[in-house]
Amino acid sequence: MEGTLTLREWSGPNTLRNQNLREKAPLAAQFEDCAQAVKQIHTAISADPESSAVQETSLRPMIERCLGRLTTWGHDTGASSRVLDHSLRRASKPRSNTMMLLKELHKLVLDAIESLPTAFEGAEGFGERPTEEFLEPPTSALASPPASSDHAEKQELEAILGVGNYDNGLNPEVYLAEAQEIIDDLSDLRSTLLDPYDDDDPESLPDTEHFAATDLQYAQNAFPPAASFLVDRLVAANRRRRRYISRLREDAGGIAGKPVATSRAPEAGDVVSAPSAPKSTRKIHSIARVQGYRRSARVSASEGASKTTPSTVGAETSLFSHEATHEKESISSCIPTDNGAIVPELQPPGPPVNLNDDKNIPFQCQYCQFEVPLELDKLHMALDDWVAHFYLDLQPYVCTYDGCSRAHKLFGHKHEWFQHELDYHRTHQAWYCANSGCEMEFETRPLFEQHLDSKHPEVIASDPTFLNIIIKNCQRLSVKSQPCPQTECPLCGAAYKEAVTDWKDHIAYHLEQFALLAIGEDDGPLLEEEENRDVRVASYVDEMKARFPSLPQGTTTGNAPATAIHSSLRPEESNNPHNLTDTSNEMAGSGGVEGRPHREREPLWENKVDEYITKQLEEDQVDSPEMVETTWLHVPSRNDEFVGRDNDLQRLGEFMCQTGHICVVSGRGGIGKTATAVEYARRYETHYGGVIWIEAETPGGLADKYNSIGTKLFTLDPESGQDSLSFTLTVRGMLEQWDRRWLLIFDNVESWEDIARYIPRGLPKTKGSVLITTRQQDLIKVDSRALQKVFHRIELEPLSPGEGGTFLVRSIHPHMAPEDICGHADYPLAVETAERVERLPLALIMVAGYAKVSRASLEDFLEIWDEKTAFRAKHAHRNALIDKEGLDRSIDLLWDIGINELSVPARNLLEILAFLDPENIQKDLLVGDHNEEFLEFLNSTEATQYRRMTRHLSGRKLIEVRGPEDGHAAAAGGGGESYRIHRLLQRKIILDVGAQLKFDSAMTKATRLVRKRFPRAPPTQAPAPQNKQRCKRYMAHAFSLLRAFNEAKEFFPGIEQTAELAGLFYDAGFYIWDCQATEHDGLAFLDAAESILDSVHVDAGPMDPRRADIHCMSGLLRNSMGCQERDESLRRLRLALDIRMHVYKQGPYTRDVDVLLQNAATDYAILLLNGYGLAKPEVIFGKCLEHYRAWGTEEEIPFEYSKYYYNMGVVHMCSGRMDEAIAFLRKSVDLVKAFNGKEGQYWDNTFMLACAFCATGNIEKALRKHLRSLTEKLEQLGKHSKRTILSTYAVGEMYGYIGDLPAAIDYMERCIELATASHWTEEALGRARLHLAYLYRRHGVNAEEADMLEAKAMEVLNKYRGFVTDWVLRSGEPLLMLDDLQPTDEGRYIGPSMLQVLWARREGRKTITFLRRLDDKEVTMKTGL
Repeated sequence: MEGTLTLREWSGPNTLRNQNLREKAPLAAQFEDCAQAVKQIHTAISADPESSAVQETSLRPMIERCLGRLTTWGHDTGASSRVLDHSLRRASKPRSNTMMLLKELHKLVLDAIESLPTAFEGAEGFGERPTEEFLEPPTSALASPPASSDHAEKQELEAILGVGNYDNGLNPEVYLAEAQEIIDDLSDLRSTLLDPYDDDDPESLPDTEHFAATDLQYAQNAFPPAASFLVDRLVAANRRRRRYISRLREDAGGIAGKPVATSRAPEAGDVVSAPSAPKSTRKIHSIARVQGYRRSARVSASEGASKTTPSTVGAETSLFSHEATHEKESISSCIPTDNGAIVPELQPPGPPVNLNDDKNIPFQCQYCQFEVPLELDKLHMALDDWVAHFYLDLQPYVCTYDGCSRAHKLFGHKHEWFQHELDYHRTHQAWYCANSGCEMEFETRPLFEQHLDSKHPEVIASDPTFLNIIIKNCQRLSVKSQPCPQTECPLCGAAYKEAVTDWKDHIAYHLEQFALLAIGEDDGPLLEEEENRDVRVASYVDEMKARFPSLPQGTTTGNAPATAIHSSLRPEESNNPHNLTDTSNEMAGSGGVEGRPHREREPLWENKVDEYITKQLEEDQVDSPEMVETTWLHVPSRNDEFVGRDNDLQRLGEFMCQTGHICVVSGRGGIGKTATAVEYARRYETHYGGVIWIEAETPGGLADKYNSIGTKLFTLDPESGQDSLSFTLTVRGMLEQWDRRWLLIFDNVESWEDIARYIPRGLPKTKGSVLITTRQQDLIKVDSRALQKVFHRIELEPLSPGEGGTFLVRSIHPHMAPEDICGHADYPLAVETAERVERLPLALIMVAGYAKVSRASLEDFLEIWDEKTAFRAKHAHRNALIDKEGLDRSIDLLWDIGINELSVPARNLLEILAFLDPENIQKDLLVGDHNEEFLEFLNSTEATQYRRMTRHLSGRKLIEVRGPEDGHAAAAGGGGESYRIHRLLQRKIILDVGAQLKFDSAMTKATRLVRKRFPRAPPTQAPAPQNKQRCKRYMAHAFSLLRAFNEAKEFFPGIEQTAELAGLFYDAGFYIWDCQATEHDGLAFLDAAESILDSVHVDAGPMDPRRADIHCMSGLLRNSMGCQERDESLRRLRLALDIRMHVYKQGPYTRDVDVLLQNAATDYAILLLNGYGLAKPEVIFGKCLEHYRAWGTEEEIPFEYSKYYYNMGVVHMCSGRMDEAIAFLRKSVDLVKAFNGKEGQYWDNTFMLACAFCATGNIEKALRKHLRSLTEKLEQLGKHSKRTILSTYAVGEMYGYIGDLPAAIDYMERCIELATASHWTEEALGRARLHLAYLYRRHGVNAEEADMLEAKAMEVLNKYRGFVTDWVLRSGEPLLMLDDLQPTDEGRYIGPSMLQVLWARREGRKTITFLRRLDDKEVTMKTGL
């Protein structure tokens, strides 16, 4: 119809009829535009439902779904009114993301409408201008149509997507499908929008620091019992409120009303002129933070106020009084606290208009500058609604609990604030077993897992893959714990005796009063003059006499200084918060608590409150809370016979008394380093809120123990989806922020590199200290003055003769009184014995064990010692071997003395223990239903003999037995009996069995025991999360066997190497790959397994399937280690493919054999893409598809098909077939979603889809998908994951392309910060640094830093220049070279430059000229042809 306007030309709002509203509530306006556009297309389709265009397509259900979900989203989030704009007024990140999504949605729906006239061939409702009642024509101020763009899609793309073809190439279903995606994205943002994170940059707000002293004084006067953290939190909250309100005042050019410090409420006619809306053009872009807690439904605006109260102001009962707000009796406008504080009651200011006249509705709020009521269809407003809105602006509520992860959060709704405290602090999480006859509740997940394993094994055995699902479904709020662990108000100290709702109102009132201080300081101080204050005090005392006759009658008020009750007490300083001891003398010279201003108080009021609270305490019999105990994690038990080391312990105490210090305790083996560290921790336990012990000898045990900090102390979910390294870094970050004083002990460290990643960054700024024990004297090179200030070293020497003698006598006679030791007959012989064994504590322990079990006197021992010493002197080669091994001659000689008295089974057991993790050898690892003859002595039926063996070994002090009550054993092994053997003794035993040609036998026994417990890798090499807990439990033993194996190859080259050991090492390497732990550890296991297969002892030819397993895992691990491993990774995967193909052809055919072949082919083809070869990968992927089709349909095996579509999407993208690339990648995303929902792989595929959109020039869509992917990865994987860091980099690059340089710099800086602290490759970090340098220069900032960043990037590029592809190297473009060093599926094609060069090469062009978006320069680049 000629002359008619399309919707794009006349689009405008329906209900938003004025420009002012569009300026004030842009989200509401944009939402209304979207809603009206969707309604328009829905009305037209509904007008002719029988038309062929409707019947032959899925347009109707698609548009109905869009309309329904959009309407629901608008209602839930408040986007259909001003509520969402108001909620996001301080949250620029979710606000900008939401606006971007709504604009994109509006654009897509308009595109769909433009394509409908052709598709429907003149269907009614299209091509005609809508009537006035449906859509109002725009004014010049309102009309802001989006810029038109080319949305034509090729017919080939439509065919791939499976939708109908249209003659004009425009397909409305394509646009509506994308619109559905955006609505899904909006729905996923719902929790963020309902509970937004205030992200206004404090530096951009006016400075209000000069009010901090006033706030601090008020808080101390009003809430003397309040803990220091809470006082600081209140002051910080008011600082934020003032800064935000001050900025609004500056922008609006007016001053908002101040709170009324009297009992008079504003009159109905009082009018305060509403300032104009603030003009703020500030733009903030950052990661949309997704909170882990869903906000509860919004409460009514009049919550807590009487619904029947008339709106007339100035009545006898003011709506702003204590009674109206909290439904309690108001006693005075001067509010006392239960501890003696006197402060004036503050009232919320009145509205700027007369609310009785509906003509004044809506009006502009003088605080938030929004029109109220926020609901568009509300035409009247009561005073209680105004109060609720005012508090919504002020956000007076903060969490009152220490250590809260949301301590920064300001709440505007009282209900939401209190629900937060109920959910996070006042009610505990628990795991509930609902099995019949059980119905038990468990406080921790490990306890619940142990319960399932012991009481309900059939639940796990039925399908282990469901274990995590079962456990998560059983988690809930505890029904045992009471809903309020607090027994008194955290602010005023009043004891709770009322219902929960009264607690809420009581605390809320305190918070409201304090927050009101942030309003109106510009008009003078809020606190009254002293003479008026005296009048108020006297008036209030009279009031208190009437209310509480039990208070003694006092005299008139005075001004003698006195300290407020509890003013010198804090929870951390006293066991009893109601301790009424006068401490004013102690505080007189200190200026108050922690250097704060001291507040003087009248004695009359103080005396009366003293007596009143004392009486209440006697009546209520309030129990004083217990002092917070030290949290112990993995710390060994204390040695009761420990003596000496007083000077060393004193020095340790001096060094470690300050936070942020590191002390290394070093010394020879057996000198007592571990015992000294344990003694220090136990002796100084009152100095620490948490003591954590980590054995650092085995990498696997080190990582698992460190990660257990997260689950034990910080309640992190080990099944959160983070890989092992990311979880470690998350734990480290939480330890850095832990507000308790902590001590982290690393025992038996072999090299600094082993523990470097576990040391909190910026240690001097934390509340922790680190203690390290090691045999290495030069563990850390102290080459900086800064490190010298916090680093200390203590070298342990042997015990003194007296200490050695005392220690030996005490070990032999543990019940002897200390004062009797020196007078005992054995003491002189003990001193002499100590000298013979060089006063080593380990040697003395072994002597005591020998003397007690053998019933030999010390005189007998000395005689035997002399005989053995004389014999050793004739065999110098033995001493040389001992010295080479780093063993101590005393320990070696003692072993020879005691070994002859051990029974054969006991000696066999000890030899097995020498090959296992020395710190935690579980009994259930050793004892079982063994059918092997060589393990018969460990059969569970031989319980009596086993007890005799362990008792004999522990009596001789060769092993230490730990029971299930031992905290270290329980944490390390999940409970049950376990054993510890000294590492020095382990090495001595291994050397001894090797010399006696018994090494093979002992290691075979140890290998078989571990093999029985350590899970085998799945035959198809698929991830096995159900095995992770068992692998973690026994992983340290695998590391011990690996160390023994590597050492044996050097000292005993003829040892037998078994296939069983090779299989165990392969399974350990697979577990490391599955957990995405340290690649070097995984390769160490795999290399050892391969060397065993290469030995003459194992029949494993070149085509042995076990070799393919090793090659495959080795290739995948190496691919993640950087470009220098790329060629070896490709070679390994090629070998794996050849073996898989050989096995497949040899037969017989099984599904597992076929799966392994196709996986090997896919892995190999993916790595071929790194070399830009496309023909061979395309053929391989096509053949894999044929096998997938033989296995099942897309619905039956969606994951396999998703791999095909993803890989072929990358091939199409590199070939320049972008329509096919986007279609295939979209298909892969849908199939992954069908397989496992929107989990890890879904977002990896979405990441590549975003790269494809960027390559086509659709930067906005690429940015949207990268932002969405980043948000979800942060939630699922944590910020330290390599995949999360890569998405952070991609978002920064996208912002740079659209010209938002501040946002681009923000993300790129964050990427580099995370990458520096994480395990990112050098070349990836170098690319990010070069990119940031370009952004700095383009923005004209940080020139020197840009030069430094570029220099570091070029250093990396020069280091790896030999791995750059030749034709890329000839291009001469540094950033392109760094792109080339990235793997194809790990960020090579984030930007379009590399693809553009690839396309030019395929077209045969030798050069390519384009506008480089990175720095807005036109460059000509060689293609390398």
